[in-house]
Amino acid sequence: MATKSKKTSQYLTRTKIFAAMIYFIGVLTLYLSSMIFLNISQNWKYQAVATNSYYETQNFRTRFDKLLSDVINVSVYFKDEKSIEAGEHLSKEDLLTSFKNYYSVIDGVITQSTEVNDTYDGLIIKNKIPENLQSNFEEYKTLVETRLYQYRNMYIQNQLEVYRNMKRELNDYENFFYYLENENGNKISGNISKEGISNMTRSIILEGGFSIDNLGYYTEYHDEVFEKSGCKLYAAIREPLLPGDAFYREQEEFYMIKRSYPILTGVAITACIAIIISLLYLIRVAGQSQRGGDIEYLVIDRIYNDIHIILFTIFNLVAGFITLLLCNVILYNSTYYLWTYIFSTLLGALLILYSTVWLSFTTSLSRQIKGKRFFSNTMVAAILRKISYLFSGKTFCGWIVFLLMGYGMANCIMTMFLLNAILYGTGGIALFLLFCMLLFNGIAAAFCARALGSLTKVMISVKETSKGNFAYELDLKKISPSFKNFAEDVANIQCGLREAVEEAVKGERMKAELITNVSHDLKTPLTSIITYVDLLKKETLDNEKAKEFVEVLHEKSYRLKQLIEDLIEASKASSGNLTVTKGKVDLKLLFMQAIGELEEKIEKAGLTIKINCEQETIIYADGRHMWRILENLITNVIKYSMSNSRVYVDIFHMNDMGVMIIKNISAASIDITPDQLMDRFVRGDVSRTTEGSGLGLSIAKSLSEIQDGKFEINIDGDLFKAIVMMPIWIEHNTEESEEQQE
Repeated sequence: MATKSKKTSQYLTRTKIFAAMIYFIGVLTLYLSSMIFLNISQNWKYQAVATNSYYETQNFRTRFDKLLSDVINVSVYFKDEKSIEAGEHLSKEDLLTSFKNYYSVIDGVITQSTEVNDTYDGLIIKNKIPENLQSNFEEYKTLVETRLYQYRNMYIQNQLEVYRNMKRELNDYENFFYYLENENGNKISGNISKEGISNMTRSIILEGGFSIDNLGYYTEYHDEVFEKSGCKLYAAIREPLLPGDAFYREQEEFYMIKRSYPILTGVAITACIAIIISLLYLIRVAGQSQRGGDIEYLVIDRIYNDIHIILFTIFNLVAGFITLLLCNVILYNSTYYLWTYIFSTLLGALLILYSTVWLSFTTSLSRQIKGKRFFSNTMVAAILRKISYLFSGKTFCGWIVFLLMGYGMANCIMTMFLLNAILYGTGGIALFLLFCMLLFNGIAAAFCARALGSLTKVMISVKETSKGNFAYELDLKKISPSFKNFAEDVANIQCGLREAVEEAVKGERMKAELITNVSHDLKTPLTSIITYVDLLKKETLDNEKAKEFVEVLHEKSYRLKQLIEDLIEASKASSGNLTVTKGKVDLKLLFMQAIGELEEKIEKAGLTIKINCEQETIIYADGRHMWRILENLITNVIKYSMSNSRVYVDIFHMNDMGVMIIKNISAASIDITPDQLMDRFVRGDVSRTTEGSGLGLSIAKSLSEIQDGKFEINIDGDLFKAIVMMPIWIEHNTEESEEQQE
């Protein structure tokens, strides 16, 4: 049992949820490790992977080159602050270009026709300025006279600031050493002796366009200022580096990143393994709650598989494009860190969405394949099923679809030829084509008319069947082929209904005959029993017990006789075998007579009957049957009404019907429906402590219906209402009554 539990536990919902959690945790872990890798690598351009030493990286070379340029600019180009302040390093062309860019001056006729003087406070006119440009010229002249000299001083101040920053940067480095000498071998500047640099392992010597490289990456060095100066530059980097400058900080960052790569790689590989294993597991158990169990499909499985694959492919393309766009922004636009974090978050959300879609897609395919409905649940298969359904005979003939398509195409072709004949003036051909079109459409109209006529016949047949005329037969020979299958189905339904009705009537007739025959068979011996009981009562019996027994026999035999008579009458009434002789009947008077006959029983039950009849109500009914209906209803009231209560009787007209409503309060709660109460052998007294056969209401209903009346029962709590409706007597009913008697 433990083994079986272990095998089926993999299909439990909690196991699937745990696997899904592992899947998404693996996706998040892979994303975070990748983002950390990109973040620490983008400043190094992945050099921490490709190189073994900090001295081999491009970052080191860039920083070392910058310092070499600073040495050359500080000691060879600028030399000192006085030369900068004197404007010796000021290029007039560069100054004017910068000035024009700063004030948005566009080169044109004015700038080409003028020249700035050497004192930078005025213009020298070389060519005549056009009249239409005089205002622009005056504006440019004012700008030069008032702003250029000030801008020159600012430009020199910027050069001075650059010089000081480069000099300060050279002094801040603890691991960079240099020695610069002129062409005569005299020292210009340096922070170490020439011999000290020669003793260092990582050094370089630059002279003109040539170099002696112990760093391992310089072959030539080009600097126009340095090459023209004839100077010689010795430079070196300390190994190992000491703390205190940017070289050391970069080296520490490099080795920290290099140590992180194996850890990040291991985490990424572990996350990939977890993702693959959990995904394979979820694919394996998708749609099943136990091994070999039925497949449970989800809402997404309703999508056609080919459509699902197309949508998934489109999603992959869109997601891939957005991913590349976000990665490009994150990697190459890292100036604004806030946007980098926002785009990284969007990339993570996209990855979670993609993982969810991938999981949903693969598990859906797994359920489809395991349920053997992968191809059947495709749009292609659905279209094929629709086409095959047209020819299956379960609907209108499939060829009708193609016939309609052919009809439309034929009309289009003939119309095209007809228009062509009209346009090119061939009247005879046009008339012939018009005649062909009319003939063709006339034949089609005749065919449609015949088909619609067949449909009308089918509809008439259905209408007759809905009226209960099951003898109506549909002639299938007169039905057109387009509605042949439909007509056959309707004919089969009619035949089935006819047979069902015949069987039901036959069954009811057999039941009625059985009840009648059995009742007659019981009535003969019962008559003998009653006769002998009456004879016993006339005999002198000394035994008191025997007298009691005879009384019981007398009472029960008469009760059984009444039951048999009720059963026979109910059978005759339900089967329609009773003779109905209608005439003029005063409903109120008949009810008063019935009360008079049963007055003793009514008083014994303690009931008070209140009659409300504001107008004379004459109905057209059979007096004998109406008497039995009223007798049954009053007897029912006596048996089941609460003692010492009132019974209300309303007699009135409603449209063309005479209505009598008898209302009484039931002594016991009524727990059954009105329809059940009117069934045979059903009594309101469930415990059956009172006398009765349960046929009274059923007989009243049957007798009402054979007289073209209605009988209904309503129950509202303990209030019981019996409603009898009979047609109102009118003068012409007298003639019908006489004809019935004849």
